Formats: sequence, structure tokens, C-alpha cells
Amino acid sequence: MISRGFFAFLAFLRIAAGASLILTGLHKLAWFTDPSKLETQLSGYAAHPANVLVAKYLAFVTPHHHLFARMVVLGEIGLGAMLVVGFLTPLAALLAFLMVLNFVFASGQMFSLPFFTGVSGLVYLLVFPVLFFSRAGTLLGIDGLMSGASGKRAG
Repeated sequence: MISRGFFAFLAFLRIAAGASLILTGLHKLAWFTDPSKLETQLSGYAAHPANVLVAKYLAFVTPHHHLFARMVVLGEIGLGAMLVVGFLTPLAALLAFLMVLNFVFASGQMFSLPFFTGVSGLVYLLVFPVLFFSRAGTLLGIDGLMSGASGKRAG
């Protein structure tokens, strides 16, 4: 049986990842009113794409920067909040994984050695699947309250 300590670790991991997303989203609030900030970032990525696939992806995404800029801000803050409170944790973790994957792909980070050796989006790409496949919202989360499992299975 899984111990309560493991669920406490998952709750800590979930809350920390959610808080990190919220802070990142708050840092990008200017994108909501000025989407050209994302366009500048995407243009910088497009200047030196990691490979042809990334170049094609950037050519598709950049013209729609005004939409994606707002989606990123709302996604980071909204999904971060869902993770912090443990609401629909698997869904929030999956969507956060896809959002981070888009950024590390577009930037070309995932095709370089520093991605695997330093502080990067790799940590997020490893944490979010753990939150998705585990029952990370059962302790200290709304998911646990809704399922009635916080006291039964976490103990």
C-alpha cells in the first residue's frame, strides 16, 4: 500500500509546480496586453531554428502570436492554480506538459546538450507526467475531497 508520506510528497510536488507556473504566468502578464512580446521571442527562435521541423512549427505559430500570447498567460496562471488547489490534477498536469513541451520545442532547447545537463524545461517535462499518472490531487487537494479518497486511500 502507498504511504501517506508518498501522497504528501506528491502534494508538495504538485503545489510547487503549480506555484511555479503561476509565477511564470504573472511574469508574462504583459503578453496579454502586448502580444508582440511573444512575436519578438518567436522571431528570435526562428532566426536560428534547431532543425527544419522547428522552423516549420515557428512559421505556423508566429503569425498567430496574438492568440498564443493570451493562451500562454491564461494557461500558465489557470493550470498553475488548478495544480495548487489539486483540482482536475491529471488534466491540468497533461495540459501543462503540452504547454511546456511547445515552448522547449519552439525554442530548440530540447535539441541541445544543456537541456539535459542544466536547469531547463526538462524538469517540468518530467514532473508533469508524474502528476498526471499519480494521484497527486488526493492529499491537500480538491480531487481528494471530491472522490472522498483523501482519508481512505492516503492513510
